Amino acid sequence: MSSFFWNYEMDAEFPLSLLEFVTKGDHEKIHWHNYLQIVLCTGGSGKFIFTNREYDVEAGDVFIVSDFENHVAISGPQEQTEYIFVIFLPALIAAPGSRQFDFEYLYPFYYNTKTFDNKIDHSLPVAQAISKEVLTLRDIWNKKETAYRHELDAGVRKTLALLMRHYQSVYEEYYTPDSLGHARVADAIAYINLHFDTAITVQEVADKLHMSESAFRSLFKEAMRMPFKEYVTFLRLTKAKKLLLTTNDSINTVANLSGYTNMNQFYKVFHKYVFMSPAEYRNFNH
Repeated sequence: MSSFFWNYEMDAEFPLSLLEFVTKGDHEKIHWHNYLQIVLCTGGSGKFIFTNREYDVEAGDVFIVSDFENHVAISGPQEQTEYIFVIFLPALIAAPGSRQFDFEYLYPFYYNTKTFDNKIDHSLPVAQAISKEVLTLRDIWNKKETAYRHELDAGVRKTLALLMRHYQSVYEEYYTPDSLGHARVADAIAYINLHFDTAITVQEVADKLHMSESAFRSLFKEAMRMPFKEYVTFLRLTKAKKLLLTTNDSINTVANLSGYTNMNQFYKVFHKYVFMSPAEYRNFNH
């Protein structure tokens, strides 16, 4: 399986949960989920690998994860990294029919995977402010005192406002998402995430959505802000980078497991997006 869908059951009336999570070594699998996620590293160090890039992780770093992007957190051999995960369904903040004002809270999560920086470094004041809010949310969640859900709702919105302000200041063109477009390609994303390391084609996925190939190409590019082929490439590189970092598999094996049967193409694509060869990448990160 290329990646797996991490299903987490939440209360339908209040779809939010806080988890304290520990990664140990490199056994975690690449996955995606249907909820949005704010991540705070509370201890240790490691790496967070996303579709188009990987990040070093230290205590105090903040990450945000969408409901469509493949990712995985790993630690070094015999090491561990501690996190607090704030996870929630978009409907918690903006259910269908909500004000546009409410939908704006979610804008940071509908990002362009080609250019987006999922990490907010612990050294930044905004990371420190978000860290404080997440720790407060954790305490509220654990105590579950009277009206705790309302406190959680208010705290999440405050955290989202901090994220909005940060990303509006970082990106000249702040992304106003087409949430309907994202919804229409959700099934396609799920299928691609499961099959990207096979000989998957645009026509194959378009057929799943009962659309013409040209119509699907257009919809996918509009919603994801990149062509289908490039999205598949990023998924394959995500898997290749994890294998290079966490196994001693040969470069040929890594390429094959990531969906490449042509080694020349694998080397060419890897160098184009990572700016070094697979072997150089493995040596650089070890």
